[in-house]
Amino acid sequence: MNHFRSIAAVGMCMIATTAVATDFCTNQTTPIPDNASVISIPLIFVGQANELVDTINIDLLMSHDWVGDLVIQLRSPSGTTITLLDRPGIPSAGFPGPFGCGGRDLDCTFTDQALTPAESICSTTAVPVITGEVIPSMPMSAFIGEPASGLWHLLVSDESSYDSGTVHEVCLSITTNIACLPDLNADGVLDFFDISAFLTAFSNQDPIADFSDDGIYDFFDVSAFLSAFTSGCP
Repeated sequence: MNHFRSIAAVGMCMIATTAVATDFCTNQTTPIPDNASVISIPLIFVGQANELVDTINIDLLMSHDWVGDLVIQLRSPSGTTITLLDRPGIPSAGFPGPFGCGGRDLDCTFTDQALTPAESICSTTAVPVITGEVIPSMPMSAFIGEPASGLWHLLVSDESSYDSGTVHEVCLSITTNIACLPDLNADGVLDFFDISAFLTAFSNQDPIADFSDDGIYDFFDVSAFLSAFTSGCP
């Protein structure tokens, strides 16, 4: 049973255990200083303690005169850090030259499901130069299985003393799995309170009570919950 969540940036979004379709993004402009100073953009995910990352992607909208200057990373609440973009065009393979890709701006989604590596893209005429779905420098699957709840950070640095830019918008989307499905109050203990929570959810036809995952609230959901409850959790 997957639960779809969105991220609230530079603030908090209380997220229920049912599937939601609304995205929460930061659209506060943040300047990117020259010469290797790192900016950190906080993204706070507020969810259940037993929600683990299943899939993840990030949308970025940035203006920058020379994307070959940029290093972009994402850090999870557990401290895992991956590189999304690492100075495209460096080291040089002949084109576009020794200083990396001189194209402008990014309007893209970093996702493991993309077909084109972000660092393989360069143009001196296309604006934005990196656009659409792109593969990050390091796989985002590194976050799978980690707790989703907590403070995430987007880290951006400009590794050159020339040109500058701005982060305009960041959207981080995560699909989670529940580590222990019958632990409905996410306290790490299976007890009466989880049974009570299930009965309340079942009565209200809350999707968390749809243990057979068929959109119908019936005996099979009760049976599936009791089976999972009896089996316990890791």
